[in-house]
Amino acid sequence: MTPVDWAGRLADPASLTRDGLYLLEGRLPLERLLSGTSGGAQRLVSVLATEAAARALDLEARLPGRVEVRTPAEMAALTGFNFHRGVLALVARPPMRSVEEIVSAGASWQDGGMLKGDGRAVFVVLEQLVDADNVGSCFRNARAFGAAAVFVDDRCADPLYRKAVRTSMGTVLEVPWTVAPVQQVITTLQARGVSTLALTPHAEAPVLPDAVNALEPSAPVALVVGNEGAGLSAATLARCAHRARIPMAPGADSLNVATALAVALYTLSQVGPRPG
Repeated sequence: MTPVDWAGRLADPASLTRDGLYLLEGRLPLERLLSGTSGGAQRLVSVLATEAAARALDLEARLPGRVEVRTPAEMAALTGFNFHRGVLALVARPPMRSVEEIVSAGASWQDGGMLKGDGRAVFVVLEQLVDADNVGSCFRNARAFGAAAVFVDDRCADPLYRKAVRTSMGTVLEVPWTVAPVQQVITTLQARGVSTLALTPHAEAPVLPDAVNALEPSAPVALVVGNEGAGLSAATLARCAHRARIPMAPGADSLNVATALAVALYTLSQVGPRPG
């Protein structure tokens, strides 16, 4: 195994992207990668782990020749905060699939998701989310409510940035996703019969339960959420077929974007389609 310059990789995230790599930290995300069905273990280049973490995950047996063992003090000196829980991994990035391919796959990736009770496939579209924590949290919400896929606008923070992976609890390694300009995503979704529902605080938008009830029964839907400060762009709002707002107490400005997405996903799982 060629030694990895872990300090250099940690200090220069841009070099990771340029070289087609990403860093993963934490036992749970690594276990998700190793246990997944998308060939993640084959993309794993090298793992840095404490003896306790290597033993707990049986890394020497599962990844022969790809594990470096360090003391907890050495790991702390290298990474700073103990977010890693004794594990840091260097992984080759997966190939990006097309928007069309992911839409075609639909909801088939996860049987029994909460949002499938009425046969409705739900997609998530992120426009220009610049905070890695928010991107990671949106993936965690998408996984929790059984969304079929996440489409990430090309101006968003990288879902494979290590902070985003950590915040997602490794679900970015499970939920199907790809990166593309938001207008391309919306065009493809609408061409495939997916209703687009934009979340906005605008007062003229219907409240969320009413907007969900107005959707075509059991038809696939995409929840579209926007930038932390500016919200969805005017162009994206204009392209979406439906709008919805989450009512809040007087004087409240808005919800965090990931929180708003969680509320919307839960509402879709609870509010049935209108009677035919």
